[in-house]
Amino acid sequence: MSRDAAGRSEARERPVTRRIDTVLLPALLALAGLASQAAAQSPPPDGGRSAACIPRASRAAPSCEPTTVRAEVHKEVTFSLELPAEKLLQCATTVAVEYTQRDTVVSVEGTIDHKDCVASNGEYRLTVSIRGEDRELKRLEFVESWQRDDDQPVVFAADYPIGENVDLVSVRARQLRCSCAEEPAQ
Repeated sequence: MSRDAAGRSEARERPVTRRIDTVLLPALLALAGLASQAAAQSPPPDGGRSAACIPRASRAAPSCEPTTVRAEVHKEVTFSLELPAEKLLQCATTVAVEYTQRDTVVSVEGTIDHKDCVASNGEYRLTVSIRGEDRELKRLEFVESWQRDDDQPVVFAADYPIGENVDLVSVRARQLRCSCAEEPAQ
């Protein structure tokens, strides 16, 4: 401590040194550089006037809010990724149906065939069109599935309820889906 001319004691401040990691120091220097560049490029908050920004209670005076500096770091990363080949094999099928009305049911017989692969499976939707006593056309839908293990056509037969006092108009196979099973390793 030392005393000045008036006899007051005055404390001298000693500089405090702290160790900064060697990795942290370059990052802080880079951030300070970015902040100084951003401050140099942005206009001062007082609209470019040289007078210091003094806080005022007026809404008409320019704002004295502190300037916010935002720093972003972008790094491009490249890598390669190998995807396995997709093993979904589609097959093009044909379906043939025959149908007859037997009072309140429709009897449907048909075959599903394709030449793309041996073992396969899939599903189809039968759309049955009927006309009731009110002469309005109505559609009933039935979803069925199929599977085969050899190269022979799939034969199917089924009876579906259509209701009383209706006339059968048509039966169509729609939305036929087929997938080939994986070929066995030889």
